[in-house]
Amino acid sequence: MTGLWLAVVALLVVALMFVVPPLLRAPTIKAAAPGDLARRLFAEQLAQLEKDLQANALSPHDREQAIDDLRRQALEESSQARSPPALSTRPWMGWGVACVLSLGLPAAALALYLQVGNPIAMATQVLAAQQGGPHENAGAEIESMVSRLAMRLRTHPDDVEGWIVLARSYEFLQRYDDAVTAYQKAMALAPNQPQLLADYADALGSARNGDLTGPAQAAIDAALAMDANHPKALALAGMAAFKRGDAAAAGRHWKRVLELLPADSDAAVKIAGDLAQLNMQQDATPRAKPMVKPIEKQVSGTVSIAAALLEKASPQDTVFVLARAPSNGRMPVAVLRLQVKDLPAKFVLDDSLAMSPDLPISRFDALTVEVRVTRSGQAPRQSGDLIGTVGQVTLGRDDVVLLADKMIP
Repeated sequence: MTGLWLAVVALLVVALMFVVPPLLRAPTIKAAAPGDLARRLFAEQLAQLEKDLQANALSPHDREQAIDDLRRQALEESSQARSPPALSTRPWMGWGVACVLSLGLPAAALALYLQVGNPIAMATQVLAAQQGGPHENAGAEIESMVSRLAMRLRTHPDDVEGWIVLARSYEFLQRYDDAVTAYQKAMALAPNQPQLLADYADALGSARNGDLTGPAQAAIDAALAMDANHPKALALAGMAAFKRGDAAAAGRHWKRVLELLPADSDAAVKIAGDLAQLNMQQDATPRAKPMVKPIEKQVSGTVSIAAALLEKASPQDTVFVLARAPSNGRMPVAVLRLQVKDLPAKFVLDDSLAMSPDLPISRFDALTVEVRVTRSGQAPRQSGDLIGTVGQVTLGRDDVVLLADKMIP
């Protein structure tokens, strides 16, 4: 572990060597005095006037006049000039910047590592590398390091980064109940953080054998309310929906995660596998057809002859099962024809047996169902016919017990 941090410090020193020395060697630069600039400008203008005279672009008289103007202008500027203090890069400024970089760069790197890194996992890898394999004392050393961090947080309870590192360390050690407590401490110091809420829900689910209901679901919902596109919260929402049997919601959440993550990332590969498994399960599960209760447009039941009257009928006698509507008088609205030898029998009266297409059985809410056994086979009633009646039969009833228990005198 010490070797790891020594390597980190060495890399930081190398990086600072490229930045700090140039700051310390920054030279002092003094600005030229205004008088020097005026004299240099006057000399250049005189030289230009001489060139113009030689090229016959300027007469001697005009040259003398221009020289007088230049001298007068130079005298006026000299009387008004003030000598400003020399401008320089102060040596202490370079030292200040160097100190800030020397302290700030390592601090920023450490803060970034604590935010996105896994110090316990790295420690385990280093210990394993030192021994060429799993270190036999690695678990004890990690537990000791986590214990020291927990003890430090007792005296510095306001260190939110420390609580986050401790929570993730507990998760690595599979001490999920302790991780939940550490995340609660962090959330109390940094409320309304979607990442912390998602991490807390994940740890709570692990502590409860994958149960994401109750407080875990509430944390997931809160995280998504703050950031509807938070990948970890979406992934957990999908898993929670899958566990409660809501395949549509699980698929919707997981598809959104895949849109947000790089396609080659480990998380995306795992989510894609979960989504593929969900789709396979849906394809393998027979989809039950929706149960639509049919509209009942019939009456049904059983028809028979009372035992005391069986000797009054012969097997070839005709049996009429008919339905009458009180509003339609004595005229039957449906008729079914059987024989005594068929009894007892089940019967069904529906629109297919209607006496008239204009008066289907389905038009009536209540009917009177009648049975008549006759030797003549004729529809009108005759002496010696056996009859039975059941009144107020509602449409759709299927338990009518129709019994021929009377004889027409």
